[in-house]
Amino acid sequence: MELDPRTLIVASLLSAVLLGMISIAFAKMRGTSRIIGAWGNAMLVLAAGLLGLALRGVIPDWISIAAGNTAIVAAMVLALRSLRVFLGSAPRDLTGWTLTGALLLFLLAFSLVWPNNVARTVAMSVALATMSLRAALLLRRKARPECRLSCRFSEVVFWIVVAMVLARGVGILLVPSESMLALEPLNAATFLFYAAFITAGTLGVMWMEIESLQADLVQAAHFDSLTGLYNRGTFLAEFEREVSRCVRGGPAFSLAIFDLDHFKLLNDQYGHPAGDRVLQACAAVLRASIRKYDVVGRYGGEEFALLMPQTGKETALRVAERVRRELEARGVSLGAKRIEVTMSGGVASYGVDGLDWDGLLTAADNALYAAKHAGRNRICAAGAAAV
Repeated sequence: MELDPRTLIVASLLSAVLLGMISIAFAKMRGTSRIIGAWGNAMLVLAAGLLGLALRGVIPDWISIAAGNTAIVAAMVLALRSLRVFLGSAPRDLTGWTLTGALLLFLLAFSLVWPNNVARTVAMSVALATMSLRAALLLRRKARPECRLSCRFSEVVFWIVVAMVLARGVGILLVPSESMLALEPLNAATFLFYAAFITAGTLGVMWMEIESLQADLVQAAHFDSLTGLYNRGTFLAEFEREVSRCVRGGPAFSLAIFDLDHFKLLNDQYGHPAGDRVLQACAAVLRASIRKYDVVGRYGGEEFALLMPQTGKETALRVAERVRRELEARGVSLGAKRIEVTMSGGVASYGVDGLDWDGLLTAADNALYAAKHAGRNRICAAGAAAV
């Protein structure tokens, strides 16, 4: 039994419209979209191109053949653009649009001046293979860590597209056909494949969107949104993990609590956006100054906490002092103005100053208050004088 190509085109068209509208509705429902909304727009453009092919013989050939096929390639350019935006590449695609324009001129020439279905099919195969190859390579090179599995799935989809459209081009050269609507296995397979690509490709980008959302939820659950450091809950979990290790016989650790000096005055003088810049600068200094196995978090407001595994009090004091000096030396730039920012800190060690969070925090806080009372911009150890 031969499958009618026009019927398969209509089926592919309906798939593109349905999945395109679902994608756009999903994006609008969330309010923001990383990829799925733009992909939905690409599917609707693809549906418009397929509609042109389905109306072959009903509307002029220059619309059905030239404009219809060009719209399909334009949809691939838009699909690639959605991937580029999602993966952090430049959205502009001069290569893709140049290829689309050149294809339109070629199809017009071989539809109106020198009608030739073989030439048109080969040109379409080359154009689609080129766009799909670029998409596959982009997904391979730029796959985001949190979406690696979905990116790999989508990459495979595009590699299959490359193989199929090239097979279509070779097939039309070996077995020439006068029309894409002829009842021939190659034509039927082509439009069956369109439907498969629309479905698999849309599932792939939906998967990418969902994985990205899941990564955002993890980020929000564990990290402070302003500074990117661990939030209080995550820091406390790390603290308990370190306590458990020490209880099992591991070496002791130390805790440092930092507080920005005169932060309220800075907010009042320069405004809260400047205060946010200062908090971000402090977080950057902490990340750059600590050791790779230290744990740092935003404890609350302008306070930061630093957990130093396998570290005695003397070493912890040196680490905390390095952080303080780096922040003092760096300052914060607000436009053309540089403001000096300092912090005070207190250091306490597990087993010496406390055996749980409350005890160790109280000891570190008392040392911090001692540093404040001694003039600020200094580090104090629990039970000792300022550095």
